[in-house]
Amino acid sequence: MPRGVPVATVAINNATNAGLLAVRMLGVADADLVARMSQYLEDTKDDVLTKADKLQKDGWESYLNP
Repeated sequence: MPRGVPVATVAINNATNAGLLAVRMLGVADADLVARMSQYLEDTKDDVLTKADKLQKDGWESYLNP
């Protein structure tokens, strides 16, 4: 893309992140989507922090090979 054209990329086979990006873009015009997105992020926060703690404490090898 030429300079000045905003683009977003997501990984192949990563529909979740593509969907979340779409919701954020659509949320510009829909307050309900913004609220629901905020709730989703809050709901997943504990899962992410738990995984981060395990990774920090046990190391990446143990994390990937439970």
